[in-house]
This record gives sequence, structure tokens and C-alpha cells, in this order.
Amino acid sequence: MRSLFAMTFVIALASTGCGAAFKGSKAEVHFVSIPPGSDVRIDGQYAGETPTTARVSRNGSQSVTVSKEGFKDEHTTIKRSPDAAWWFWDIGSCVIPIALCIPLLVDALSGAWMTVDEDIRVKLDPLPRESRPATRPATSTSGETPL
Repeated sequence: MRSLFAMTFVIALASTGCGAAFKGSKAEVHFVSIPPGSDVRIDGQYAGETPTTARVSRNGSQSVTVSKEGFKDEHTTIKRSPDAAWWFWDIGSCVIPIALCIPLLVDALSGAWMTVDEDIRVKLDPLPRESRPATRPATSTSGETPL
């Protein structure tokens, strides 16, 4: 009975990455902008209007564009950094038997051992007056421009 339990435990542990099991391959990122109500696009796909939260992949680089009419577009990337604790755990578990190297591979391929910057704040700069759409002054019925 003990050997069956031990074997089941080893198979379960080897079948998934540690980081993938606990953190997953996606992270929630909160986007805030000045001015609010700006459009957020992640790799060209509409993600919402600020303030908003979107689920992004922990793996690979993703570009973000925040835009609003009358303002310059702001471009940034979602910052990622290695999560040393998960790297240590995966590599440490791989040293014992070779079968436990599967979590290392799963976490590396899914990006689960990466930490994602969960707050992105952007301030959009207004376009210069000459770049804004022209507005016509209101006119009165007598043809004079009102004060």
C-alpha cells in the first residue's frame, strides 16, 4: 500500500510543473492611465478601457499600446523577471530522480516560473494644438462671432 501511495505521489508530482500548478501560466495585470478611459491593446488585441484588468501570459514578451483621442499613444512592454524560488525548487527537484525534471520543463515552457509586473500605469501626453482636429468657432445668426 505504501509503495502504491509513493508511486502515485511521484507520478502526480512529475506530471505538472510546481509553478504551473500553483501560479498558472497566466497573470492578471491591472492597467491605469491618465486620463482614464484610454484604450488598452495587448499585442494589437483590445483588452479594455482603463482602469481595467487583463490576463496575460507569463511566457514571452507582450507589447502594450495605450491610446485615447487627442493624446499621443504610449507604448510599453509587460515586464517579467525570474521567480528565483520556483527556479530553485524545480532545479532542486530535478537533481533527485530524472522523472522529476518534468516540472522543470513544464514551468520553463509555460513561463510559470516568471513573475509579471502586475500594475502598469501610463500618463498620456496631449497632442499639440496643430495636430488636433480643427474645431470651428460658433457663429450667431447675424454672422458675427460671439464673444
